[in-house]
Amino acid sequence: MSLNNWKVSLVGKAFPASNVALKLTLAEKEQALQQNVLSRLNKDPKKNYLFSNVTAWKTNSTQSTIIATNIEKMATLYQTPNSIYYRNAALKQDIIYSLTWFYNNLYSAKVGKLNRNWYDLQIGTPISLVNTLVLMKPDISSTFLQNYLKAIDYFEPATATAKDVGTGANRLDKGFIVTIRGVLGGNQAKINMGTEMVKRVYTPVTSGDGFYADGSFIQHANTPYTTGYGAAVLARSADFYQLLSGTKSFSNLRSLPMMFTYLDTTYLPVLYKDEVLDMTRGRGVSLKAVSNQQIAQTMLYDMFTISQKNSNVAYRGKYANIMKSSIISQSLHLDFYKNLTIPQAQTFQSILLNKKIPATYPNRTQNKMMASASQMVDIKSSYVAGISMFSKKISAFESIGGQNKLGFYTGTGALYLYNGDEAFEGNYYPTVDMTSLAGTTTDHKTKPITSDNAKYLNTQAWSGGVSDQQNGSSTMHYNMKNVTGSTLEARKSWFFLNGKIVALGTGITSKENLSTETIVENRKLFNTNLNTFVVGGQTINLGQTKNITTKWAYLNGAVPSQNIGYVFPTATNVTAYKKTKTGNWNTINTRNRNEIVSANYTGITISHGKKPTNKSYSYIILPGKSKQATEAYSKKIDIEIRANNLNQQAVFDKSQNLWIANFRQASTLNGIVAQTRGSIMIRKSATLQKITLADPSMEQSKIVFLVPKVAGHKVKSKSPEVSVTTSGKNWRIQVNTAAKNGKSFSVNFGK
Repeated sequence: MSLNNWKVSLVGKAFPASNVALKLTLAEKEQALQQNVLSRLNKDPKKNYLFSNVTAWKTNSTQSTIIATNIEKMATLYQTPNSIYYRNAALKQDIIYSLTWFYNNLYSAKVGKLNRNWYDLQIGTPISLVNTLVLMKPDISSTFLQNYLKAIDYFEPATATAKDVGTGANRLDKGFIVTIRGVLGGNQAKINMGTEMVKRVYTPVTSGDGFYADGSFIQHANTPYTTGYGAAVLARSADFYQLLSGTKSFSNLRSLPMMFTYLDTTYLPVLYKDEVLDMTRGRGVSLKAVSNQQIAQTMLYDMFTISQKNSNVAYRGKYANIMKSSIISQSLHLDFYKNLTIPQAQTFQSILLNKKIPATYPNRTQNKMMASASQMVDIKSSYVAGISMFSKKISAFESIGGQNKLGFYTGTGALYLYNGDEAFEGNYYPTVDMTSLAGTTTDHKTKPITSDNAKYLNTQAWSGGVSDQQNGSSTMHYNMKNVTGSTLEARKSWFFLNGKIVALGTGITSKENLSTETIVENRKLFNTNLNTFVVGGQTINLGQTKNITTKWAYLNGAVPSQNIGYVFPTATNVTAYKKTKTGNWNTINTRNRNEIVSANYTGITISHGKKPTNKSYSYIILPGKSKQATEAYSKKIDIEIRANNLNQQAVFDKSQNLWIANFRQASTLNGIVAQTRGSIMIRKSATLQKITLADPSMEQSKIVFLVPKVAGHKVKSKSPEVSVTTSGKNWRIQVNTAAKNGKSFSVNFGK
């Protein structure tokens, strides 16, 4: 039963000839198979290769995986019901010939490991092979199958506790391969071993690779990777549900239902409709072949697949609604189904046609500090914002194998704002100027990447934030010493309020004789004429750069929710531009073709000059605000900046009676005494005062604040780690932060 489940998840089901979208999708795949695989297949034994464009397989490890993938593509269309290749006798012989060649030349104990990369040997190659064997099992002899199963046993870990089992996504991939190998051979011991291997993947971790309680997903020890390796975990988890659902072996996967929690805490927060937050993609952002939307669509499919196995009707309905509303506008495009598999396309179609599932995107509102990833996500009804920082544990970026060669600034305070205008899609990464990312303070310095294992860590511990789930502040003290080798340092805080993002920076200091600036905006335009850009009343046209002292700027969107207002609490001299930028995909990733591309941008920068000393800035971003509302707001700002100095950064939001402060040193501000370093939020209403606290340094075993008492108020509720005593006219609030995980804690006072 389980092999048939898996076969259907690979090829889909037969569909009527009247289904034009699926016919087009299948035709694309058939054409690609003919052009890229079958036309290059070599059956002349005198020539030492299987495909004419993959001839360095003896020395190039990746090529063994490419060959295995090509064979899988042949097998997939051979078993796809509506395909012109469906059970085609000639194709069947080509597949068997290819599998035989592959076994004799590349994949058997007799051939050995040939100095190939562990990834290709244990994951890349066998994941395609087991799929091919599932699809071809009725057409190959039992001896042929057993030979391949022995080969898998030779290359994969020998036991569930072997040293080469790995962590995170890699561990899950290997466990899945061993499980399918067990199903293919009717070997319950191997099935048990595979399911045993994956248990640890779902157990929350407090260090290293895996899922964290705060929603972070880390791979390679130091890199946030929720929509990279984390997407692979999601996909493979969906695969386990597809493969083993309804079988006895499924009960062995006792930890797999943790994915129901992770859909909510880890995956959903980093999605905005059919886009994922790029700060969770790691080095994947630099690869042209896999777009942001492709990742989002695949993740939506996998999230839906998993969610529908939940017994809770409301939970299933929530994810059906999220999936439908996320893809509905894109599904109107003719090429929407082009990059989907047939099973994915069929699932999407059935959801879109199901009138019982609401098509309106849910009104999501959440602020989330993922301290273990040094990232904050702010989810509002019409946008999602993400801030990407780095710490003593989290690298500013990762570059492996010539990928993401210019990622230096992606984790040094880059602000990613998603509002549906596709600013980060298309040719964004090769054209943006990777040393000028919105939110960062930069001297544009980079350095050669000399090692795949390099970590780009912060020398400062202060990198985290505080959140009460509705609003929050992320904060970072950093220098660029371990990232670019620059002496540039800064202290920064971002305050995520309702429809407003306040950015404060101070202590901007450097010994470099380089032009240093803060990038308020550097946004790719989707329609240059429609995206009018006004700074202080002056319209900036394409090709223009102007220096203007202003209190506001405005970028027009295609729809009101895509407008962006920018306000400067004090009149600030900015450089504003609207220009065409050009770049090469190959420059940022050697796996990309040499391809020069261009895109139009608007930008706002604040100059700090060369060799700056203790420079500062402040600005407010207003997503979805009209031009008139932005200008009006600049004249009547409801945010008070209470501190922006080396030790303190704080704001007061009058509209909510909300005060947020980050104390880098013990000090006093507005009657609040920080007896230790820490961050604090105080939200007041007529009857309640909610105080939220955290230690962004993640180094202290406790934090202590003194807060003035309110007459008649007492503790109504609190986190278990919080203790409240009286100190004169103050409440003394002490928080046990011994876990050192950057978590936010709360105490509520009321009558």
